[in-house]
Amino acid sequence: MVGSEVGAFYEPLWTKSFWKIWVLNFVVSIWFFIHNVVFPFYVKHLGGTEMTVGLVAACFALTAILMRPVAGWILDHKSRGGLLKFGVPGMALVSVLFLIAPVLSLAVVLRLASGLIFSGVGTASNTNACDIIPQSRFGEGMAFLGLGNSLSNAVGPALGLLIMTRYGFNASFVVAAVLVLLAIFAAQSLVYKPIERRENLPGQRRLKLSGLFSAAALPASVLLLYAAAAFGGISVFIALYGEISGLGSGGIFFMLVALGTGSTRLFSGRLADKYGELPMVVMGNSGFFLGLLLLLFISTPCYYLAGLFFGLGFGLLFPAMQTMAVRTVPMEKRGAATSTFMCSYDIGAGLGGLLAGWLVTIWGYRPMFGVMIIFVILSCLTYWLWASKTPSAFKNFKGVGTTS
Repeated sequence: MVGSEVGAFYEPLWTKSFWKIWVLNFVVSIWFFIHNVVFPFYVKHLGGTEMTVGLVAACFALTAILMRPVAGWILDHKSRGGLLKFGVPGMALVSVLFLIAPVLSLAVVLRLASGLIFSGVGTASNTNACDIIPQSRFGEGMAFLGLGNSLSNAVGPALGLLIMTRYGFNASFVVAAVLVLLAIFAAQSLVYKPIERRENLPGQRRLKLSGLFSAAALPASVLLLYAAAAFGGISVFIALYGEISGLGSGGIFFMLVALGTGSTRLFSGRLADKYGELPMVVMGNSGFFLGLLLLLFISTPCYYLAGLFFGLGFGLLFPAMQTMAVRTVPMEKRGAATSTFMCSYDIGAGLGGLLAGWLVTIWGYRPMFGVMIIFVILSCLTYWLWASKTPSAFKNFKGVGTTS
């Protein structure tokens, strides 16, 4: 069983390749968070409403959902590196194009295009990380990769809001473009695993629906979908809520999210490798529940403390779910498993953003926070009634490649 052999954790993790994929993932995540936190304000600036913000969030997720399975197929059957080599420069280009799109309709189109590109790059970076990380330290490796996301979650929103407030929207997009250029070197110099040629299997390399998704990744993916719906809905509007209600800074909120997530990344991966996903599911969902509960109170300390609990919840849940998603699949199917897993985040975040925008429009912010608690309850019930009984659950895991 993973992590059970003496000395297994001494396999090298921080190799040159892992450093490169870590840096690439970190910078790309900063780009995403800058755009994510600035865009709602940009929409309002161009005459949009909270409902417009929610609709765009849902459409952004939809473009990502459409791209993830295709990206997974490309990674499994064509190339491990093409999406990164061309996608990272594409992200910089999208940021630059925002400078010449001060019209709401054009801004929305660019936002949707960025969803396609970012989902392809994100799926590729995570799949290549799965190739690089030793199997015996998989949970730990994914946790450290997630630590980069946590740091970017602290830096990206705070940096984006600071630059937007002091220098305007264009400056935020320029900084995002410049920063993502740092990832180009890592994308071009990374040594990618070659794709196994299987010409002797008829139709193996054709694009088929069955090759776009992984059934083995579904249990973890459904759990992530619920978490993403709760967290995604909150993250789209939390900075606007803090400003409108006078409770505090969205930048500080996201820094506390990152602090909570980062603090768990130091140990959550090893716990998942050793004890499985059960304690991560319990503690992670507890963090989400407490965060949403605190947002029901109109209080600055509760506002900031909620950010910390959201970070703790996400930091505990995500690496355990990702380990669960790819645990039973062989290397040649990791692209499909990763895309299935990350599609679930896109679906959850899109539905959460759309639902949050609708609820804020008709009821206001606090009722919206209360409704989001339902997703946390669904996550717990789904794990106990179904996911814990599948082969991908730690207690039932028999070895890589036992399921399709």
